[in-house]
Amino acid sequence: MSNYPMVEQVDRLAGNLLAGGGELFLPGAGSLFTERRGARRLSKRSVQPPCRVVSFSSQQRGVSLVELIAGAAQCDEAAALDIYDRWLGRVREGDTLTIEGVGTLKFKHFTLDEAFDKRLNPQGHAPVRIRPVRRFDWALWCGIAAILIALVAGGYQFLMLYPDPAETTEQTVAEVPAKTEAPVTSADSPAAVQMPGGEIAAAGTAETPNASETTELPDTARTPETSSPGGESAVSAAPAATPDASATGTPGTPAPLVSGRKYVVLGVFSTPENVARAIAGAVAKEPSLRCGVYRFGNKYLVAPFESDDADACTRFIREQSGRFPDMWTYTAR
Repeated sequence: MSNYPMVEQVDRLAGNLLAGGGELFLPGAGSLFTERRGARRLSKRSVQPPCRVVSFSSQQRGVSLVELIAGAAQCDEAAALDIYDRWLGRVREGDTLTIEGVGTLKFKHFTLDEAFDKRLNPQGHAPVRIRPVRRFDWALWCGIAAILIALVAGGYQFLMLYPDPAETTEQTVAEVPAKTEAPVTSADSPAAVQMPGGEIAAAGTAETPNASETTELPDTARTPETSSPGGESAVSAAPAATPDASATGTPGTPAPLVSGRKYVVLGVFSTPENVARAIAGAVAKEPSLRCGVYRFGNKYLVAPFESDDADACTRFIREQSGRFPDMWTYTAR
């Protein structure tokens, strides 16, 4: 067929139209059209890539080859039809119609020529291997994030309530009530205690000094009752659970801790405002409480009771456990 220039020209017209994705009507034979076929999965890890093929239809579709010939040869329809009939007689043999360089139509099935198939599908038909996709598991990562947040929050609360004593700043031993000695054995000899201003106050006396001159004793001198070797008792001058605010500090001016002294801790707070709210809440529960505020590193320690005696602190915590179940004892370094 390649010996006939007319046949080659018509074959080229048909091939160019189909390569551009068009539809070609062959009068007396049917229609050829280009269609796209999607990817097809061959196995779990391989896929047949999408491709373009030429299909056949018995119905009239697209542009007639006679019109293409008329346009290319610049002749009328009658002359174009004559060229088409002669072309058709050359390319059809029985039930087979061959378009050189395009493909073969046989029993309503069109088979692409290898060269034309490469023209339509330059990527080829080799199966493509699928790489496993690692999907982001939102549920898993949200769970891990929630656990981390809970651990951080729990650790922060633990450090707030139970800070490491090694992290506290060095305490300044200044004008702080000194430890009292053991109660005297005679009721006629009151216990002398050194006060913050350097004055000496007597514990156990019957008379009560003026309010302006009175300074409450440290908690070691406030034990309810202490028996002397002679059987006599020395009574403290003030209740054990009400430390003096002037000696124990306030939210605005916290007092330093005394090394070796034991404090019943109501809580450790980071700001004076939180300290004030905590003290107000404690007093609302127990009006008799008078809480001291102490410098605790860069935080504030609130203590409603302090003593040199660990057992006294334990008794206080036990007595107040119904209203304040989370109190604990801290010994200053």
